[in-house]
Amino acid sequence: MRNLLKIALLTGVIGFTACESNLEFSDYNKLPQEEFWQTKEDAISALTACYGQFNADWAYYDNSVMGPEEMAGDNTAKGSTAGSQSEVNAFIDYSFTPSFTRFDNLWKSRYAMVNLCNQVLEYVPDIEMDEADKKQILGEAKFIRAWTYFEMAKLWGEVIIYDGLPENGAYDIEKSSIEEVYAFILRDLKYGYENMRKSPWGSEWKGRVTAWSARALEAKVLMYMASGVNFMPDGQAIGEKTWEDVKTVTNDVINNGIYSLYTAKGDSSFFYLFRLAQENCDESIFESQAGVSSTNGGVAQSAYALNSWVKSFDGGFGYSVPSDDLVAAWKAREAEQNDLRYQYSVIFYGDTLVDDRVVEGATDIDGVTGLPRYNYKVYIPLAERSDIKGNWWMQQTEQNQRFFRFADVLLIDAEAKFMTNDVAGAAVSLNKVRSRAGEPEISSGNLTLQDIWDERRFELAFENDRYFDLVRTGQAETVLGSRGWTKPKNVFYPIPQVQIDLSIGPLKQNAYWE
Repeated sequence: MRNLLKIALLTGVIGFTACESNLEFSDYNKLPQEEFWQTKEDAISALTACYGQFNADWAYYDNSVMGPEEMAGDNTAKGSTAGSQSEVNAFIDYSFTPSFTRFDNLWKSRYAMVNLCNQVLEYVPDIEMDEADKKQILGEAKFIRAWTYFEMAKLWGEVIIYDGLPENGAYDIEKSSIEEVYAFILRDLKYGYENMRKSPWGSEWKGRVTAWSARALEAKVLMYMASGVNFMPDGQAIGEKTWEDVKTVTNDVINNGIYSLYTAKGDSSFFYLFRLAQENCDESIFESQAGVSSTNGGVAQSAYALNSWVKSFDGGFGYSVPSDDLVAAWKAREAEQNDLRYQYSVIFYGDTLVDDRVVEGATDIDGVTGLPRYNYKVYIPLAERSDIKGNWWMQQTEQNQRFFRFADVLLIDAEAKFMTNDVAGAAVSLNKVRSRAGEPEISSGNLTLQDIWDERRFELAFENDRYFDLVRTGQAETVLGSRGWTKPKNVFYPIPQVQIDLSIGPLKQNAYWE
């Protein structure tokens, strides 16, 4: 059966165009307010625009994101050819300033999403429709808003909370504290958990979130809050949250939820997990919904695979490539622990792809030594691609980006249990992930916290977690210090200077960046 969410994006996103302004946002609906917010179909269309924004606004995964969320860590280098968007190297040596344009792109795209969600939350309550359906739609909008604020909390710490549409366009308000931002995220997720459906969506609506999506994200948010002792200026957990709080939620998701690891292809399961056929599978908690068309526009085309796939070969730009450090560490790990994920995640120049083509393209890429290499997770085999005719790059825009997977929840659970002295329980969750990767089990007697952190590095490589994990766990200063990362300055990025300049006064720069 067709995925109606993806099909709806063909029309829904057109009617909800991205805003070009900064702090002032216009309404996104195509029709005037008095004509639009009338029916359940209008509510679904507005909600679909929220989902579609992840791809409709390419700043959601262009180099504005790959720089601060991936290249800033030790897993990826800039890639592509020398001189191509070379300014992104500022994330490699932390030489960026508050005036760096990439920060403004990030800020505007995230607040455009917040505004879309807030319109749903503002106008849908007044639409006459089934109350359960209404609460589901509101829960989904709150989940997407919570997801967006969680990302912003990791990037900037203190950000502006817009809980609704400010009267008279009064968007120029003060930032909220980090604790207030996290509390706001948890309130949105609580509503979603209590009011959304707990059963999976049918194939026609695959990709829409459920109560369990909210519950799983709550676990990850709580993990960051409990980890505040490692990165917050006061050395305290955020909101006094503990690892016991994390464990309570992960236990619920694991024991009562709807998710499972994808293992249907045996030893090859990790490779097939990232192919088109497994989009929105039982391991998926949340992912973008991308499509493909023969024209530029009219569908939510993802920049994710396009930006990461092989430079000058098969339609890719080759950014955010596996770093020398990652390749060396992973090669050694594969030899020692039989980690199958290495061959399924990293592809080199001259290697043979699953469809028997040999990787060619650029022979010299920026930031790496030796053979060029790329993120194999983004590859779309020829046999799986839609039969379209259009610009060369369109072949790489239909892959969903996996934002959040059940494997992550298992690793969060392992860390929470280790931190609460349930080392045997930690080993159980960790070994579920290791087993799919072909790795031998680690006994509880030999398990260390570093083992869990390392497992996160290799399981979630290229999925925008590694840099934030280094900061969250207090490893960043050791791992990234030689490149210029310092604590406390680099714990959070600077607020975009252009946004501070546009503010009449309330928006202040983050500490250490004045």
